[in-house]
Amino acid sequence: MPWRPLNHSRELPGLQLQLERELAEGHPLWGKDAEVVGRRVDNDDVLVLCCDGTMAAVHLDWATGPHINPAEYPSIITYQSLAELQPIIDSDANDYGDDD
Repeated sequence: MPWRPLNHSRELPGLQLQLERELAEGHPLWGKDAEVVGRRVDNDDVLVLCCDGTMAAVHLDWATGPHINPAEYPSIITYQSLAELQPIIDSDANDYGDDD
């Protein structure tokens, strides 16, 4: 399965720091207390949970600081709930070749 939960003790600190490094005022996640909760194993996407209950798939690009065009980068796809996100996770698993 391409999406998986984080190993919180090993992965969370670095991925959370990178997300915060790339966000700038004007980004849709700015000020939403987005917490990294998952990642894809085959690319640089992370799954974040926002304090308002929305979720987003964020494509990190490992920039060393905030982007100059924060409205566009890092790119995100927002989901209103886990129920809305679940079909995407299932489809990604199917495309990835998982039967689980």
